[in-house]
Amino acid sequence: MKNENNENYSCSRDIQLFQGHLQSSLEENHQALSKEPAFYKEMFETLVENAPVGMYVLEDATYSYINHQFCQLVGYTKEELVGDKVALDKLIHPDDLSLLREGVHKETGERGAQVPYHVRAFKKDGSLIHAAVHATKAIVNGKRMIFGTVVDITKEVIAHVKLKENKERFQSLFYNNPDAIFTFDMDGNFIDANPGCKALTGYSTNELLEMSFIPLIVPEDLPIAVHNFEEAKQGATKNYEVSIMCKNGEQKYLDITNFPMRSGEEVIGAYGIAKDITEKLEHRRLMEDLAFYDPLTKLPNRKLFEDRLQQVAKLSEGSHHQYAVLFLDMDRFKVINDSLGHHVGDEFLKAVSRRLKEIVHEAATISRFAGDEFVILFPDTDEEEVILLAERLNQAMAEPFDVMGHSVSTSVSIGIALNDGEKESVEELIKNADTAMYYTKKHERNSYTVYSKELEVEAAYKLTIEKDLKAAIKNLEFLLYYQPIVDLNNGELRAMEALIRWNHPNLGFISPDQFIPIAEESGQIIPIGNWVLHAACSQNKAWQDLGHPPFKVCVNVSTIQLRHPSFVETVSMVLKETGLEAKWLELEVTESVLIEDTKLLKENLMKLKAIGISMAIDDFGTGCTSLSYLRQFSFDHVKIDRSFIEDMKQNLNGMAIASTIISLAHKLNIGVIAEGIEEDEQLAFLKKEGCDEGQGYYFSRPLPAESLKLPIVYENINKI
Repeated sequence: MKNENNENYSCSRDIQLFQGHLQSSLEENHQALSKEPAFYKEMFETLVENAPVGMYVLEDATYSYINHQFCQLVGYTKEELVGDKVALDKLIHPDDLSLLREGVHKETGERGAQVPYHVRAFKKDGSLIHAAVHATKAIVNGKRMIFGTVVDITKEVIAHVKLKENKERFQSLFYNNPDAIFTFDMDGNFIDANPGCKALTGYSTNELLEMSFIPLIVPEDLPIAVHNFEEAKQGATKNYEVSIMCKNGEQKYLDITNFPMRSGEEVIGAYGIAKDITEKLEHRRLMEDLAFYDPLTKLPNRKLFEDRLQQVAKLSEGSHHQYAVLFLDMDRFKVINDSLGHHVGDEFLKAVSRRLKEIVHEAATISRFAGDEFVILFPDTDEEEVILLAERLNQAMAEPFDVMGHSVSTSVSIGIALNDGEKESVEELIKNADTAMYYTKKHERNSYTVYSKELEVEAAYKLTIEKDLKAAIKNLEFLLYYQPIVDLNNGELRAMEALIRWNHPNLGFISPDQFIPIAEESGQIIPIGNWVLHAACSQNKAWQDLGHPPFKVCVNVSTIQLRHPSFVETVSMVLKETGLEAKWLELEVTESVLIEDTKLLKENLMKLKAIGISMAIDDFGTGCTSLSYLRQFSFDHVKIDRSFIEDMKQNLNGMAIASTIISLAHKLNIGVIAEGIEEDEQLAFLKKEGCDEGQGYYFSRPLPAESLKLPIVYENINKI
């Protein structure tokens, strides 16, 4: 900055020299004028008028002469300035007038002494300039005069101010910055270090100035630090991360940026900025754990599993090494979760992961995908070895688990997929294992299935159904069939159960057992269920409008529908739109619904009862309904599952169970409906036991509404 100040104000020295020469010239000219007045006067005036600096002569604080350059500086004409027409206090800034007056009135006692000073002057247009003034006192023709020069130094002053501000700003940023900022010489020694360096390293500034950066860097990161310092010396800016050892022995992780320090075109060292990223790095590692590991079991998650499977696939390319994926799904896990609580379910999953680690060798990767799904990767194996392992897994997982004081028994369904030498993608191999697992779960639990192309056909069929379900309502492909529910005492019609059918344009009629589970898995059961509810209520109202004796229409409702926040509102809207009274609608729920520990589900059941809709439990006796649920929700009917009615043909177990259900329900003031009645003997037994209502092929198969002939009365029922 000193160099710049000297450069900015070098003009002042030049002016002083010029003014000295001018003084001598004036004296010489004064002598010459007396000899040859005309010639020398003209030469003097030409010299002064064309001088590159403003020049003036003051007599008694009034301008008696100014040159052209002076006029250019202040914007006034000679006529406006000479003779006190424009006073000095109008030209000079008020705060600088004292400097001017001191220069004008100060008695130096020395002829020709110069009085330099800087002032701010107003131009005629009101703008402000900075001026360097050099005044000299002299006596000419017996008169006391002050003559001087004026130079516009506005640009130099502004540059000086900006330079000063920049320096102050730099010092403020350097010394007050919370980050560590430092400078190195070409050997890596500290030249300067701000207070942030001490806070970061524990070393004082004086201690740092006696050392280089090398002792601070941990040995394993030293090559990185040296390389990037050398790059900075070559003119490159480098950002990198290293670890340092602080004065107190603590290790910290830093993010450092090095960039060259220049003097002109020459690099004379390096600057550096360091940030403490220890906490950030620890947080990053935690995020990586969350990104790649299951937080509950600490096993690799799906993302990490897929990455490792991809690596195994690449390593196996061009070789005969086989690798396998085993997809495991715990049987009955939902029952464990619902009956014992989610906290017990979580501990159970941890126990499962520990047992898997005990069985599977270390070369394999065990991963938890979601819920109770575990997937295992074997990098080098064959089908025989994998099957032996699957059998061990089935056996080991069937052994009871001791979980928080509970003895928990379960089993595992396993799907196996091996690479077949072709280039299967990671997604394909996992999907194949998943497909094989679902086959096991559906047909033979606590076992395993090796994937084959035949299973893929079934999976493709399932995907076709799922895809085409989306357009089935819009394309009017769904139909409702109705099956009568008859009073077993007098044969009168009490209700019609609405049963959905799907007439697929290419596959023909598809059984509800095939597409309803898929609709539930994909979430499409909501619009399908709403369509069934609306169509059934509309049909029942149409029968009533035709004058037939009123009866209920029964509609099956899934757990997913009941859990939907707007289900009760949807039912109320359907009743309003169709004009059907609530008492002529009965909703059937499966027995498994009642073990769902969901507050919203239970609230919805109570609200439906409150608006006058009757409720029935379908397939009663096949699940694990608690008697408290029957009492709590005040069900209107229980429906004995058809499997017990069919069992009456072979042995007495079906009769005993049906008799028990009827007796139990009646004691709770709940009506009983028997499903699947086909023979006289079944009907006779149910009537004897006091069963209230029944349905089945004995009375009618499910038929479209137009095929049913109302009114329906089965008078011959009294003969049984």
